[in-house]
Amino acid sequence: MKTEAYLQLARLVAMPTISDDTKANEAALDYIESYLSTRGMYCRRDRFNGHGTLLASTRSDNLQNPTVLLTAHVDVVTGSDKVFLLRRRGDKLYGRGTYDMKFSIAGYLQLVDELQEDLSSYDFGILITTDEEIGSESCLRLVEAGLRPGVCIMPDSTAPGWDIETVAKGFWRFDLTAKGKAAHGARPWEGDSASFKLIHALHELKTRFENHHEGTDSLNIGKINGGHGYNVVPSEMTAAVEIRYLNKENLKAQRDMIDELCRKYDLHFEEQSLGSSVLTDLNHPLVKKYVESVEGVTSKKPLPFISCAASDAPPFYDAGITCILSCCVGGGHHGEDEWISLSSFLQFVPILRSFLDSVARK
Repeated sequence: MKTEAYLQLARLVAMPTISDDTKANEAALDYIESYLSTRGMYCRRDRFNGHGTLLASTRSDNLQNPTVLLTAHVDVVTGSDKVFLLRRRGDKLYGRGTYDMKFSIAGYLQLVDELQEDLSSYDFGILITTDEEIGSESCLRLVEAGLRPGVCIMPDSTAPGWDIETVAKGFWRFDLTAKGKAAHGARPWEGDSASFKLIHALHELKTRFENHHEGTDSLNIGKINGGHGYNVVPSEMTAAVEIRYLNKENLKAQRDMIDELCRKYDLHFEEQSLGSSVLTDLNHPLVKKYVESVEGVTSKKPLPFISCAASDAPPFYDAGITCILSCCVGGGHHGEDEWISLSSFLQFVPILRSFLDSVARK
């Protein structure tokens, strides 16, 4: 069944909107803006650190404070040529961005197409960004500039088919550096190996996360750099560390643990970035309305889900805005076989219409 959303998804997948290709991303925003504006949406373009955004609203006087903000990012990670062509096999649609997350933009376009004669009766906005895969600075800047929707719908989730992320883990990224004294590798006792210091520290750090899984904080050591050659005792070694954490209390405990580790092994600590965890209360009135809409369309009540992935949600959550992270059935995001379920995808616009009718219609 080739709905308008299906046709738009094929067009969007064919656009090679890799995050650092600003020309391709601007062309995609041009296309989306033209589609929305010709159907009655009021649009504004912004640019942050070279990356464009598109903010659209059903009301010319309310770009900043819509009742509902439908969000998505059009940028994707790289892939082979074949992934930029939408392919169908049975109930699965394959292609770059099908799951992460061009399906949502395609759904928004069909939604506006269906509502174009009655848009003035609704109060909702659409936000499309182009830098989610490389840091989400645009959302932070827009929130800092006063963007305050009543609720964000963010279909950028790994929750199984329309379940809702009640916890999306935050991330804490930092470098740990050990310093020592260089010497010839043939006489290592004349030096003080920074590598051994760092190895011992990282081994102890690993023991704190032996049983990490989806429901706990987790550890990854992404890179270890330093040294000059096989025959030189290294005077400096650095590890790039990421901890994914469940909540603020856990983050504080992890900070205390890293402080203790640095003191014990004489390590230098340098924070690189911090992303907040995002918590969604299923008892929030707007979340309850979304649950009702999903259940009404799918005959299945969404379940709570803990996510390990990042999204554009933290800046909104930090500003006190409720974020609903929920999406269709899919998988393989960032891989060559990224896909979504067609039957689940076809439920998206009816869910949105039901939700908007219940909370954003005058």
